[in-house]
Amino acid sequence: MRLRSLLACAMSLAVTSAVLCAAPALQADTTDTADPIISPALVSEIQAKNRVRSIIQLKPGQDAQAVAADLEQASDSARVLESAQSPHFFVAEVDRPTLEKIKKDVRVQSVYKDELSMPFLDASTALIRSTQANQAGWTGTGATIAVLDTGIDRDHPFFTGRIVDEACFSSSDASDGSVSLCPNNQPTQTGAGAADAETTQCIVNGANACSHGSHVAGIAAGRMATGAPANGVAPEARLLPIQVFSRIDNPLTCALGGTRAPCFLSYTSDQKLALEYVTRAVRTHNVAAVNMSLGGGGPFTEACDGNASAAAVKPEFDALAGLGVAPVVAAGNNGFSNGVSAPACISTAVTVGATDDRDSLAQFTNRGPLLDLFAPGVSINSSVPDDAYDEKSGTSMSAPHVAGAFALMRQAYPDFTVAQSLQRLRDTGAPIQFDAGGTPVITARIDMERATTATRAAADPRA
Repeated sequence: MRLRSLLACAMSLAVTSAVLCAAPALQADTTDTADPIISPALVSEIQAKNRVRSIIQLKPGQDAQAVAADLEQASDSARVLESAQSPHFFVAEVDRPTLEKIKKDVRVQSVYKDELSMPFLDASTALIRSTQANQAGWTGTGATIAVLDTGIDRDHPFFTGRIVDEACFSSSDASDGSVSLCPNNQPTQTGAGAADAETTQCIVNGANACSHGSHVAGIAAGRMATGAPANGVAPEARLLPIQVFSRIDNPLTCALGGTRAPCFLSYTSDQKLALEYVTRAVRTHNVAAVNMSLGGGGPFTEACDGNASAAAVKPEFDALAGLGVAPVVAAGNNGFSNGVSAPACISTAVTVGATDDRDSLAQFTNRGPLLDLFAPGVSINSSVPDDAYDEKSGTSMSAPHVAGAFALMRQAYPDFTVAQSLQRLRDTGAPIQFDAGGTPVITARIDMERATTATRAAADPRA
């Protein structure tokens, strides 16, 4: 996260944040008559495929269902897939006639493909000294971490008594071969059981293929239980798991994601809906961070805010940051020496790269000037479905260390903004130097004992 961007966001988002949190709608902005921003990649794909699943982002105060109804009149083959879940955008299959109509619709902010993202796959708490911070009383108690991923093993002993809410936003689309992972087989579900990863659709060849979310959640907030390797970073923090992935049975769609069918990918539209859900839950559950160990594309060497597709979730990141919630994102596992993936490239993301237990850069980690922090990401042992534990590697494992760190910071410094907590983590972390496109860069690997020591000293003058 770039601090200047976050401070500007916090100052300007009083209205935007309220839109996402409160029931009353804003008045439509009739002064904004600029043409919509159309993704060039979307134009090319529509020309090649005729119809493409797309996100239509609206200007503030516009009526999503009214715009969607007008769009469907543009072509016999145009089809609105979802318009009721969010007041800020809707999803539709867009063809050439429909795109031409959208280009002239001043109610529309931008149009881009509803991309599919993959999870970033394949000793740590001692290294970042969260164990010492926990022993000093900084355990994340009272704070909540939202995890947007492949669901959670909700009865795993690592999470006992600390899952405060659940949700699922998981689309089905016959053209992609995608199937919802919501337990109710619908595109959305909320409440107890909604993010359950132990479902039939998660089973592949007799094994649970939705282990990623449980592993990530355990790193952030697992609490010691029989057979567990150690506590997570914030063992007393609560969890808000949200399923944002869909099962893909189409070999061609999976091949585009670099894997074999069946695979598990996440629509951008489902991520946006999940982030809006977190925004509404911030005050109820005292959410300190949202973790997104997913993404794709790049390398982005500078903030991608002007790229409608790469920065698709920026409005939601901005709203969360304005409410004091850190949007923590894995940098990606491409090994880019001077760039990160999306959505880690968004200016208001807290972007996390991976180191090993010797504080060397993980070979796979993306890096560069957009990186905010490092955390361990090699051979991390954490929870997986069926009440088990296993090792995984990736920036996916690094990001939840930082999400857990923000829960500790919420407890230790309850009045800090996201920018202030991030600066504290930078100032107290272990410096890691690396080369980014020929330029030496230093980025901190988090150290939670140092980050919370000043608070302990202030509380006890003898410390």
